[in-house]
Amino acid sequence: MSFTVEVISKENIKPSTPTSYQLKNYSLSLIDQHLLPSFIPVLLFYPAAADDNNQHGDSTSILKRSLSETLVHFYPLAGRMKDNIVVDCNDQGVEFFEVKVGGTMCDFLMKPDEQLSGLLPSEAVCMIYVREAQTTIPASRTTSIISPSVSSKLRPTFESASLFPPIKQLISPPSGVTPTLLDSYPSEESKPVSKIIRKRFVFDAIMINSVREKLLALMADKYKCRRPTRVEVVSALIWKSFVKLATPAESSSVTVRHAVNLRKRLDPPLPDVSFGNLIEFTSAAIEETSRKTTTQGTTSSTSSKLHDELNEFVSQLRESISKIQKGDHDFDLENTENGERHLWMSSWCNFGFYDIDFGWGKPIWVTTAAIMFAGSEGLFLMNDTRCGEGIEVWGILVEEDMVKFQHNLSELLDRI
Repeated sequence: MSFTVEVISKENIKPSTPTSYQLKNYSLSLIDQHLLPSFIPVLLFYPAAADDNNQHGDSTSILKRSLSETLVHFYPLAGRMKDNIVVDCNDQGVEFFEVKVGGTMCDFLMKPDEQLSGLLPSEAVCMIYVREAQTTIPASRTTSIISPSVSSKLRPTFESASLFPPIKQLISPPSGVTPTLLDSYPSEESKPVSKIIRKRFVFDAIMINSVREKLLALMADKYKCRRPTRVEVVSALIWKSFVKLATPAESSSVTVRHAVNLRKRLDPPLPDVSFGNLIEFTSAAIEETSRKTTTQGTTSSTSSKLHDELNEFVSQLRESISKIQKGDHDFDLENTENGERHLWMSSWCNFGFYDIDFGWGKPIWVTTAAIMFAGSEGLFLMNDTRCGEGIEVWGILVEEDMVKFQHNLSELLDRI
């Protein structure tokens, strides 16, 4: 069943208090300047309340007022980008869409993976994020909510530009295509357009913990025996399944670029509420010898050999992150070298999405309709499952690669 999304209303929500003159110009950091503009929607699903009757209008009004009050503290979000070096904090506001989704939640949950992007109004998805910030909510909610006050512990701090000063040479935005919810990947004119496929993979806690313990036994003499994290385990499984997509005729190098939160890795560390794109991407390259091993066929691979390979990947990932923390890593935020296959990963685990309560209780599911960046061969975005111990992954690949990836992953999980 296909869902229709009707935009009922669209409104500009402005900060409830005008931004002071002293704060009118918010300087971007060097990292902000380098990153391509992106739109990554987050979808939160809440349970129906027993008293769903006539309170929808009140709920919407309170949401708007709460957003307006929150923007006082997050004032750059209500401004507009200027020359890729500063945000003009002019209080123009963010777009607030109220929509009506045609269909029932029961029907949607029968095949949620295939219909997620359909829940977003195309008018919101197509907006250029750096110029138009927006919030989208469904109109089917009818419960009342309590207007929150912004705790002092949650108010953002703005130090990124002082730590990573911008440069005037980057006043033009980075080259590339603004990522959107595309169904096809732009390719060279001489080649057919490849269809983009998005698939959701769920790794449960039992499987993750089993692999963690096996890898820990192999790492007894490394990294002070620190147990592999959930994200490291899942990243290794994704890498292992992805690297087998390369054929012998293709590049010998597969580079994994994993997003790293810099806030706690700087000296001194920054608070979690530090505003801006305080991230860097690791660059863990898989050497030719390792790639040959992984592309040999499953019949000759033993379980022990498999765990050795996963362990080696975790070690390389940790080493690349360690270089960032020690300052031995040059910032490389844009792109890649020709002739290499690149796998992009990012984790939202432990971000607390399942604690977001607008007055309807905590969400029963938090997910995303993920995007594809031009110039990348694959993107995988991780988030907690509701229990907080498993990991949900959205993978985005061109159609032919997705078919192979699913086969590789299924085969890999059978061998663990």
